[in-house]
Amino acid sequence: MKPVERFFRKYFLSMVGIIALFLLLNVVLLFSVLIWAWQTSEVPEISISKICDSITLDGTGHLTAAGALDEILEEHHAWAMILDDTGTVIFQSKLPEELPRQYTAADVAKFSRWYLGDYPVYVQEHPQGLLVVGGEKGSQAKYYFSVSESYARKLLVGLAAVFLTNIIVVVLLIWKNTRHVEKAVTPILRGIETVSSGQPVSLPEKGELAEINRQLNKAGAFIAKKDSARADWISGVSHDVRTPLSVILGFAGQLEDDQTLPISAREQASYIRRQGEKLRSLISDLNLTSRLEYAMQPLRLEKVYPVELARQVVCEFLDGGLEERYEIEFSADQESEPVTIPGDEALLKRALGNLIQNSIVHNPQGCRISVSVLCGGTSIMVEVADDGAGVSSEKLEELTAGGHRLESTDEKLNLRHGLGVLLVWQIMEAHKGTVTMESEPQKGFKTALAFPVSNF
Repeated sequence: MKPVERFFRKYFLSMVGIIALFLLLNVVLLFSVLIWAWQTSEVPEISISKICDSITLDGTGHLTAAGALDEILEEHHAWAMILDDTGTVIFQSKLPEELPRQYTAADVAKFSRWYLGDYPVYVQEHPQGLLVVGGEKGSQAKYYFSVSESYARKLLVGLAAVFLTNIIVVVLLIWKNTRHVEKAVTPILRGIETVSSGQPVSLPEKGELAEINRQLNKAGAFIAKKDSARADWISGVSHDVRTPLSVILGFAGQLEDDQTLPISAREQASYIRRQGEKLRSLISDLNLTSRLEYAMQPLRLEKVYPVELARQVVCEFLDGGLEERYEIEFSADQESEPVTIPGDEALLKRALGNLIQNSIVHNPQGCRISVSVLCGGTSIMVEVADDGAGVSSEKLEELTAGGHRLESTDEKLNLRHGLGVLLVWQIMEAHKGTVTMESEPQKGFKTALAFPVSNF
């Protein structure tokens, strides 16, 4: 999934999550309010069953109340009475004077669900009749209503439908808003990706984010102009230096071969020639890395055999007069012999040669260098290792860090990692390969170049 699509998917899901969290929070708050209101109620609920159990018949057949009845009624500011089958009060406790002592069946039917006078009442069957318990005026709110079962079912279905409709509408609004934001922001995100890759960008300077688009276009144009100027400068310097350097190398070579000159003069000419060749190699590397960085070096892809390529590079070093303090060993497993990869043979030789040359340059006391080719199924790996001085963990972190570009210079304006390593990274990036480096002080240095195997 592309970064832009991943960004907006996360944005949409986060908005849906916010709505879900909002609904959950409201449910929690609702139940919290209900629990709070119930626990902080000033008038506790009257226990009708306790009152009913406290009224019993004595030995003479009269109704009497236990001592706990008065305490319960006093605590709730309540009263109690029992009616017989004719509606006559046969027992009372703290019954208000204004209430009648005789009730018809209609009266009982009315107050059993609502109020008796202004007193909220509760009824319960007693062995001797009907127990009526009344509370203090205004202490309780009693409501009664009834609906048909069909109506109740339809009401619940309707409420559920309304709730789901609201959820769907909210999600659709979020989706629409996300699409609106995506339409406005996607060009900017893609523009940033384009600028980060060093390519020019041209965004439409209109809409709500026109100013951002304008500034991004300006930044892209500035970066492209800066990169072009730097590439032109490097190319110009390389061209201008090449001619006088050729003259210097030519005369230095003649002086080195002139047998009539003193030995000291010929040695000085030889030193000038060697340093001039290093300078010419440095200029060549600088020009190549600049062209690779700005994609001005087209790859000449062909079928390359990594084993044969590595063998040729090793032979070139051995045939080039390698000093005795250096040893180069080559090995390859049988599986890697027939494997081919698409690549630019000249650039791949350059990368492998740079790694071997680094082992030589950074180990002036001498070392053993091994070059091996290993096949791993979906990839083939070329390893260059030495048993020399190695590097510290800090230096290794520098070498393996991303962003190997020409601007990586130190306070002396020297390339921090060296053009050799920089070229290796750039060549491997151009071939869709990976670079892995391992090293410890005094335990050598190993670099592994991994290439994906594909039919070519």
